[in-house]
Amino acid sequence: MEKPIMSVSGIRGKIGEGLSFEMLRAIAYIQTKLSRGGKIIIGRDTRPSGEEIEKWLCQGIRAAGGEPISIGIATTPTTCFATTYYKADGGIIITASHNPHPYNGYKPVFGSGRLMNEAESSAIYNEYHKGNYPSNEEFEKFENTPARVEYRAVSAHVDAICNEVNVSLIQMYNIKIAVDAINGAASGIFPMLLERLGVDWKGVNVKMDGDFTHNPEPRPQHLTELRDLLKSGRGYWGGFAFDPDGDRLATMGEHGEPISEEMTLAMSMMNVLKDIKTDVATNLSTSMVIDDVAKNFGVKVIRTKIGEANVVDAIRKNKLVIGGEGNGGVIYPRVTYVRDGLVALALILECMARNEMKITQLASQFAEYPIVKEKVSVDGLNPAQVLAKLTGYFAGEQLDTQDGLKITYPDGWVHIRPSNTEPIMRIYAEAMTIEKANELAKMVMERI
Repeated sequence: MEKPIMSVSGIRGKIGEGLSFEMLRAIAYIQTKLSRGGKIIIGRDTRPSGEEIEKWLCQGIRAAGGEPISIGIATTPTTCFATTYYKADGGIIITASHNPHPYNGYKPVFGSGRLMNEAESSAIYNEYHKGNYPSNEEFEKFENTPARVEYRAVSAHVDAICNEVNVSLIQMYNIKIAVDAINGAASGIFPMLLERLGVDWKGVNVKMDGDFTHNPEPRPQHLTELRDLLKSGRGYWGGFAFDPDGDRLATMGEHGEPISEEMTLAMSMMNVLKDIKTDVATNLSTSMVIDDVAKNFGVKVIRTKIGEANVVDAIRKNKLVIGGEGNGGVIYPRVTYVRDGLVALALILECMARNEMKITQLASQFAEYPIVKEKVSVDGLNPAQVLAKLTGYFAGEQLDTQDGLKITYPDGWVHIRPSNTEPIMRIYAEAMTIEKANELAKMVMERI
């Protein structure tokens, strides 16, 4: 039976095949206890198991003396926004992000509206492993005590986004786009946002029924329906695709041309940095196109360990205005401290209007560097010793060891880090050419 993954990104697993309702109930109890009770917001994506999970979470929250408040189907950023909007003591997002059915999961939200960082998540997991939660009999006393329901968070989230962009400017251009929301949580909010912005749209997979009709990772090879929609129509300025919980946004050319998801952060940064000169934060494996954008505006890039919470910590510590990850995740703390696909959509639409460019032309302002992703088995080896050996071998190069080992050269980089779930080393390499990227990856693989 597959064990659930417990990490800084939350908990994920197959419901009924390793991830149990009882486990999630206990986690909710512990999170509420550590938050000293109070109001706990619950939002969920459209997976069929989400509604049942919510009932079990309510038991855990009430057993810990808290009050569960359900905002129904909502994106991850909307749930984080709601935590501050309702002045709650914490929040829970029921989602497995880009994982397919039957996966579901649990993301804990800190009272300030950000996802919990590694130390905060670990504190919850440690209490769970110690068994510091009530018996089933104690929990069952709180059966049939559902959450209080509130639905204002979606419109309030849209208001907050619209306050950060030039709505009148976007409305002037009569923009038309195509959208694929994979029948996920974003289906319930993006139409409201686009109506406010005066943007016309057509969509595929925009029902809130949880029917993930393709691989939930919003990558060009999975977005064939969006591509066909763009190819079949006229007047589109571009295509946009969300993942199931709406925290990531991918783009596609107005005629269905593939665009790397790394460009989502680049285009959003371009729009923000025109008005505000701020350093930016991103993780070690995000494309060096971010360095190009930052250089154009005379600001620095702060690189962090992999994990959204690590990027958020850097944004908070350095009081930055924007950051994110190369997987289509834009973090804009003026709205909320979490990756927000809706914010990314609004920022890119504003950027298109300001520059009077459709998305292919806008994305072509930046170099798109090839990235190679490989993995090597280290079964029977100690990953720490493997990394130490590599660090010694490449000691004369520009190294970053905060998360595995990253070696940077003038024309590219290679990043090696151990998997948290498998006995493998993951290797990412990016360079000016695909040949150079492959060469960098091969160079490291041969020495493991």
